[in-house]
Amino acid sequence: MRGRPGLSHPLVAFLAASVLLHFAYPLTLRGQLWEMLYTLLYPTVVFLGVRVVRPRGQRLVPVAVLSVVFLVSGFWAALHPEVPTARLGLFCAVVLFQGYLILELLTFVFTYRWRHQGERGPQLILAAICAYLLLGGVFAAMFGIVEALWPGAFEDSLARGTPVDWQDLTYLSFVTLVTLGYGDLVPVTPWARSLATAEAVAGTLFLTTVIARIVGAYVSVSESGRDPGTGSG
Repeated sequence: MRGRPGLSHPLVAFLAASVLLHFAYPLTLRGQLWEMLYTLLYPTVVFLGVRVVRPRGQRLVPVAVLSVVFLVSGFWAALHPEVPTARLGLFCAVVLFQGYLILELLTFVFTYRWRHQGERGPQLILAAICAYLLLGGVFAAMFGIVEALWPGAFEDSLARGTPVDWQDLTYLSFVTLVTLGYGDLVPVTPWARSLATAEAVAGTLFLTTVIARIVGAYVSVSESGRDPGTGSG
């Protein structure tokens, strides 16, 4: 994290881009142009996220490489949505892309006490929120991979016999992540069910570990007046 904790412009932009990425996907239903514009949100989110969590001076080669890979696969899928390989490549790129950013964000969350001794700021909470949103996006892409490899792995009970789009899988991923599950979209094959179960477990573990880490950090600073995790002896 660059500078002292606070609501920096990159942080605010990163959070805004993350929200758009995961909840503005209905715009892609308006046509190919909107889908291509939506694709640009991915490199934007990753670039802003790495700017927020990486110290000044470190190279951004990994994110640059992932950005190129995603842009190529993203525009390929947007221009040729009827090609199964294009959509499969896009899903794989999303998993790599957002998985890398989740790793960076969680590394920041769990090493926060060594970076900002005695200081508190909103970054710790916002980084965890963004990682949680990205986790839903990763599983949505993994659902897409399963559906691309084994068509019919997921079924829409409200429109039986119709293909399940990636927008539907994004919706399914987030209702699974929060263990809500309306029952309108369901996994019907063993691997699809296993992946949905894994997401529900991952969402629960995220809350019990990352959120506990945040609460512990804030309580420790409040009680001791010094860096969380610093013992008295």
